[in-house]
Amino acid sequence: MKWKTEMTRRSGPMIRTFALALASLSLGVHALSVSGSVKTSTGTALSGVTVTIKDSTKYTTTTGANGEFSFQSAVGIASQGQRSDAFSAHLLGHVLTVRSPVDGNLQLALVDASGQSIWSAEAIANNGIASATLPSGLRSGAIFLRIRHAGGTSYQAVSIGSGGLQLAPQQAAARASATYPTLLFKKTGYNDTSYTMTSETATGITVTMTVPSVCELPTTFKWKDYGKPVASAKNGWVSIKDFTHVFYNGMHYVHMTYYTTGWNSATMAPFANWADADAAKQTASNTGVAPELMYFSPKKVWINSKQWCSGGSFCWMEASDVSKPSTFALKGNLLTETITVDKAAPIDQTMICDDNNCYIFYADDNGRIYRGSMPKANFPGTFTGTKKILEDTKTKLFEAVEVYKLKGQKKYLMIVECGWTRYFRAFTATDLGGDWTPLGNTREEATPFAGAKNVTGGWSNDISHGDLIRSSYDEYREIDPCNLQLLYQGYKSPFTGDYGLAPYQMGLLTLQK
Repeated sequence: MKWKTEMTRRSGPMIRTFALALASLSLGVHALSVSGSVKTSTGTALSGVTVTIKDSTKYTTTTGANGEFSFQSAVGIASQGQRSDAFSAHLLGHVLTVRSPVDGNLQLALVDASGQSIWSAEAIANNGIASATLPSGLRSGAIFLRIRHAGGTSYQAVSIGSGGLQLAPQQAAARASATYPTLLFKKTGYNDTSYTMTSETATGITVTMTVPSVCELPTTFKWKDYGKPVASAKNGWVSIKDFTHVFYNGMHYVHMTYYTTGWNSATMAPFANWADADAAKQTASNTGVAPELMYFSPKKVWINSKQWCSGGSFCWMEASDVSKPSTFALKGNLLTETITVDKAAPIDQTMICDDNNCYIFYADDNGRIYRGSMPKANFPGTFTGTKKILEDTKTKLFEAVEVYKLKGQKKYLMIVECGWTRYFRAFTATDLGGDWTPLGNTREEATPFAGAKNVTGGWSNDISHGDLIRSSYDEYREIDPCNLQLLYQGYKSPFTGDYGLAPYQMGLLTLQK
């Protein structure tokens, strides 16, 4: 095994380059022996738990009837077959730059000898280059640079000393590789759990798995605002609005509408924290007006739907990588049936699936909500059998319908924007294809699901078209009532004039318990 290094002095800071020699690298190749059992918090043996050695490509087992599991002669961390020159990393000051053979998401981390991450960051490789900023004051010692990517996981032994981050000598790399793995425990209906080994042998260990907290929706809602717009329109645009959001691989992804002299579509560059949203680059895109974003897990494809499509009211696009919005390609129409009345136009679609069927919900800006469906095996495609499911006055059922599944429950939440001062009503159902019932006292502007009347610290009178922050990015559109947040569009009043010129910005509400 050869470690390739190159150091060049310039008039400025030193640049350190280290190429990742991975073809024969298998870190932690000592034989490991571990056995034990998994129990619930009440001491009951838990069978059917998937146990995996973290960062291993082949070691996995399932607990038996008595919750028992065992690994014998297992290898710890394993490389995943990248060619020896696949990745290289450069350090200039505190900026770490990684050269990648492919574009897309990279998860970077510095991992110490106990297997614990001491720093991590998400980076996007464009044209083979990704970068991240290292913090100062990292503790000294032998560590790994870990790069997780679409093809697997790659490692480089490095060290931190008085000279900063450096490529470790081969002997130090060998010592650093004597790390012990972390065991991962997963079972549907339970919180994921881990156990980090401290030696090559461990017997009789006991792991406890807990059931996730399940919170019922309240019937009266109180929200706290972020206190200011989370993000404002860039590029000379009048507004940004109609937000759809997923949290994927530690990053927030947002598609949206923007307005200049007409309605257009845009995306925001991925960002890790809400505090970074306003600095995220906003880029015009082809993702469409009033977009809706989700991952369809059966076909492993990202779906972006939009309105005002040629040949149909709504259509969908597909991409394999959500981090590359320009790759979303138009596939077909979601709805060609016309059942709205009074010449009202279908508007603001949203889609959601259960285990058997997928559904489309939409409004008509005229007091009605509609629903269509199809077998999940046929999705995505054109919905049929659409029908009206809710009706009220125009101001009490207007637009921006969204539907979600409640985490840990067979129950669903629908929110609908009302006007003219914009606020949300809420409805619940136990079946996506069933009847929807108004939730608690959220029927009026004075007692909304979300509106100026129940928001503290707000900067906008309008709580308008947005998206509840989902705990899953897939077709189930799951939200956690224990931790509700609402991304919305709002503007600082007063404003009068053409609706298209309303200076909508991105806001964020957090439910108060």
